[in-house]
Amino acid sequence: MKGIDISVYQGTVDFKKVKNSGIQIVYIEATKGLAYVNPLFKSQYAGAKAAGLKIGFYHRFEANDPILEAKHFIKIIDGLSPDCKYVIDAESSYGNSITVLSSKVRQFANYLISIGKDVCLYTGDNFYATHLDNSVKNLPLWIAHYRVTKPDVIKYIGFQYSDTGIVDGVTEFVDLDEFSSGIFLGPVPPVVVINAVVRSFQHAANLVGLKDKNGSKLVENGIIGTHTNEVIAKVYVTKGAHNELVRWIQQRLIASGFGCGPTGADSYFGLITLAAVKKYQTSKKLKSDGIVGPLTINKLLR
Repeated sequence: MKGIDISVYQGTVDFKKVKNSGIQIVYIEATKGLAYVNPLFKSQYAGAKAAGLKIGFYHRFEANDPILEAKHFIKIIDGLSPDCKYVIDAESSYGNSITVLSSKVRQFANYLISIGKDVCLYTGDNFYATHLDNSVKNLPLWIAHYRVTKPDVIKYIGFQYSDTGIVDGVTEFVDLDEFSSGIFLGPVPPVVVINAVVRSFQHAANLVGLKDKNGSKLVENGIIGTHTNEVIAKVYVTKGAHNELVRWIQQRLIASGFGCGPTGADSYFGLITLAAVKKYQTSKKLKSDGIVGPLTINKLLR
């Protein structure tokens, strides 16, 4: 299905002419960042609705507090009736690392999903490959890549192939898109669970200096993604260790019913903790060697 996406830059649009030219879907910029609102948003929405076009809204993400940005978006579009998924437009890192930016996008998406909104991620082919990690790559995707017949990504529901389109009824250049039926609103996907146990592990790992393959600390977001798994793979804790990761291990053992002695989670990996680790490993059908490595950590995270 043919589509366009518009913002204030397209000005006043004759949506009847747009529809007669073969366009079926119009995405309208609603908001940006924490405060910006497209001043033509309401009139563009009313015009597209009156012309019988299918409508979607998008928010330009500026990587501030993701929940506040999401609430700004929802406040402005409240009471309106889109036909298409709610889009997070993420095109710049704003100085954030891949992990931090991806976490912020994920949190924005999770907030929308938690209030019953069906979401989609919009970004460019190269940005998707180089600035976003797997924590957001299960989101439906609307991808931009100009002057090619197909984007680099394989799975997508929208393809923006030009930013210099000419469409009857629009006086300025306009983005041109091809959409599949997946762009329409559907069942809301489950929220990616933010787990307090995972978050506490990420915090402990950061305190002891464990880093992912990029040499970065973990974002303490409670989500087990690529970078957290990279850190888990590096864990190797044995008798004699004394640090905050040992304290976390002890806390998880105690929570699972394996006591660590009268001093509890004291951050010292002594004989009583060693015995508790071995008993725990046996209960989970792991090798009972008293060494806390990736397999044991993964069990303790559950």
